[in-house]
Amino acid sequence: MPVGDRNYVRGKHPPACTCKECTERRLRKFTSRNPDNKTPPRRKPPFFSQTMGGKPLHRIWRKIPLSVHKLFLSLLVIAGLVDIVRRGSTLFTQQTDPIKNTIILLVEVGLWFWLVTILRSRRYRYRKPKFKLIFITVIAITLVCTFAGIEPLSSYKDNLFNSIGDYLEEQQAIREAEKIAEEEARIKAEASAKAEAERIAEEEARAKEERIIQEVLKAERLAFELINKERMLNGLIPTKWDDELYGFSKAHTQAMVDRGELFHSPMDAPYGENAWGGEGYYYFASADELAHVIVNGWMSSPLHKAWILHEPIQKSVVSIIVTPNSQFASWSFWTAEVGEGPELVRKIADEWRKETGESIPWIEWLYMKGYLD
Repeated sequence: MPVGDRNYVRGKHPPACTCKECTERRLRKFTSRNPDNKTPPRRKPPFFSQTMGGKPLHRIWRKIPLSVHKLFLSLLVIAGLVDIVRRGSTLFTQQTDPIKNTIILLVEVGLWFWLVTILRSRRYRYRKPKFKLIFITVIAITLVCTFAGIEPLSSYKDNLFNSIGDYLEEQQAIREAEKIAEEEARIKAEASAKAEAERIAEEEARAKEERIIQEVLKAERLAFELINKERMLNGLIPTKWDDELYGFSKAHTQAMVDRGELFHSPMDAPYGENAWGGEGYYYFASADELAHVIVNGWMSSPLHKAWILHEPIQKSVVSIIVTPNSQFASWSFWTAEVGEGPELVRKIADEWRKETGESIPWIEWLYMKGYLD
């Protein structure tokens, strides 16, 4: 839009304007009458008919420059906005009479919009100073007064800063509490995970122990069957399983585990045995393998083989105990059924008595002589 057209829109006519209003304005400078020599219509007296120094107030107001008018109205708009915010805050916090303050608030809002409408009219919109400049200036003056210690702005500032400080401290406390809660939750989760891992490890250990127990029981029966098979291959009658004898045999095997070494039951005991095993001696992969290793070990030793193939024995059992560090086994029989015992055993026993006078333990002497490997 050309500059001249914008001036027309803003209500500012150029000096050479020939419109009706501008022409009449020029003619009034030279005559008190209008171009038609008519008496101008009499205007109604202003609403404010009071006088000040012999002049009506509205004439005094009109003589004040429009820029001052706009400054005054802008300050009224800013002050009204501040008061509306203050009164609205007071009203909604129910600190005073709600009916009275509601009426005052509505009146203030109406007056505030009326003032804004005046400022936005063609008379003031493009006049200086600009409303933005006025607003920024008021804010700057307010801040200077606030930090200069002028009351009550300084108190408002202190209260605001105290509120902000309390809010920040509260938020910091909340964040610290959240961190503590997260740390406690993490520790609790780690403890729970550790407890769960320990529980799983215990269950696995129990399952492994149970599997070993079942494998050991199976190996005992397999070893018993292998011994009877060896007896039948040598034309002997297989032995029968005896639960009472199994209790004695299991106790003897447990005693060897506790002591960590092989030994035989006393001479006056109602049972005897072939012993096998030791600490770190052998770790089996299956019940079948363990049974074969034990029976093959006894059958490869002349003395142990002599007892297994001793014909008078009618009842026998095999007991095995396996620990993480050791494996022990006993093939037990009733001594009342052996009679004088195998001939080879009697012969070696006589040699032991003649040579040592029983001053050296039987098992130790057998190892010395090489009868036991």
